[in-house]
Amino acid sequence: MWGTYYSGAGRPASLANRIVWLHCNMADADDVDRMIDVSQPDRIFHLAAQSYPVMSWSDPVGTIQTNLLGTLHLLDTVRKRNPACQVVVFGSSAEYGNSSAQKDSIPETAATEPNSPYGVSKVAADLLSDVYSRAYGLNIIRVRPFFLIGPGRGSNVFVDFAKRIINVERGTTDSLGVGNVSAVRDLVDVRDAVRAIWTIAEKGAVGAVYNLCSGQACSIREALDIMLKFASTPVRVYTDKARFRPLDTPKLVGDSSRLRQLGWMPEIPLEQTLADILQFWRTQSRESSECSAAV
Repeated sequence: MWGTYYSGAGRPASLANRIVWLHCNMADADDVDRMIDVSQPDRIFHLAAQSYPVMSWSDPVGTIQTNLLGTLHLLDTVRKRNPACQVVVFGSSAEYGNSSAQKDSIPETAATEPNSPYGVSKVAADLLSDVYSRAYGLNIIRVRPFFLIGPGRGSNVFVDFAKRIINVERGTTDSLGVGNVSAVRDLVDVRDAVRAIWTIAEKGAVGAVYNLCSGQACSIREALDIMLKFASTPVRVYTDKARFRPLDTPKLVGDSSRLRQLGWMPEIPLEQTLADILQFWRTQSRESSECSAAV
């Protein structure tokens, strides 16, 4: 099994004996060519991206280069060098944006109205994937994940909440500033998401799009309140206007029926997910402190 990394990104130690790592800059077509030539894959999970909507406002050019041009380079290399390879392309629920405003849950057929340069980059990559699938007969399946959370997941609002709750527990601060916590999202545990991704790769239809979502609505505030129940000390929460985005989608909840028809269902309760996130970062913080003390 092969994996790619770029710009010093972390490679989990737990995968050291299971993955051969290749350095690859997705914005460099020659780098992508080399990666495909070396690995000769029969299945690619294309998750390489600039994945933070907030960052896309400060670096729209880098976001477009990575997310759109990176996808173009990958698909064109597969077309030329390995056309039988299956490519599972990861989009985002951010593609739907404002189209979700009047819907209880969003089907894959909903219009795309992104609210950030990140969302635009994902819509464009999605359309490009569809064109390559139809024009060249490539085995491409598109996945639109909603809000994937859980222990070990990279930076997101719940990781930020967890780290700052831990700071309150340690006494380094007494409060937690928040942005727009009224936003409603569809939250999926990353462990459930891994099962869903494999199910889609094994059973999904070529050229199809699948929402990776639970179909359940939860506001950021409701989820934060659950996390606060697991804090070892009371945490004061206040509104911090600096944490608001220029544009934000009020509600993003997906219709998961197409994915469920493949035999997948979420299994991990939200309370367990949020408790596990907090405990994971307590452990990481403790290990980091111990390493610093040893040095």
